[in-house]
Amino acid sequence: MDFQKIFFLALRFWPGFQRLWFKGDFHSLMVSLLFGWVLLLVWMATFVWPEFLSKFVGPVWFSQILLKVTWLAIGVSAFLAAIRPGVLVGNMPGKWQAEQQNNLEMAQEFYLQANYFEAERLIRKNMVGGREDVESSLLWIAILRRTRRISQALELISNTDRLDAALPWLTELRSEKEQCLRIKIQTPPAHD
Repeated sequence: MDFQKIFFLALRFWPGFQRLWFKGDFHSLMVSLLFGWVLLLVWMATFVWPEFLSKFVGPVWFSQILLKVTWLAIGVSAFLAAIRPGVLVGNMPGKWQAEQQNNLEMAQEFYLQANYFEAERLIRKNMVGGREDVESSLLWIAILRRTRRISQALELISNTDRLDAALPWLTELRSEKEQCLRIKIQTPPAHD
């Protein structure tokens, strides 16, 4: 077992860390930081300055009980973080991500050939279950724009813009939004 696998296996016990590492999720950053601060505080109160809690909480026996309950809560949360389904370290590129990347590449080829129906079909496979795939969303937005489904494209832009993973793609999302709005302004409304 190499160092990287051992490192990620150990960090499975840190709540929020895996999602933070692999997805850059802001909520996971806050969970990881909170867990780290509580762990540091409890570690210091246990090993470095045992009287720390009794100064703020009250009698020594009560602070010791509080300390033991906090250690138990830390252990339970670490255990739950380790067994929680989600990002699996051993499968990190994994079969699903390889299939997702393959779908994206094939969809790009179909898009460049102006076969928007097939490109959209492959992109929808990547988006099943509300997965946060910004690259697929961008290609889908371009397909919707090319097929003049502007309202759907604008809705998808606003949904994608809210994702934490979309931060590196904000320039492209703004560009797509501007193009869609330009088309919407230039297109006369349909009369029934």
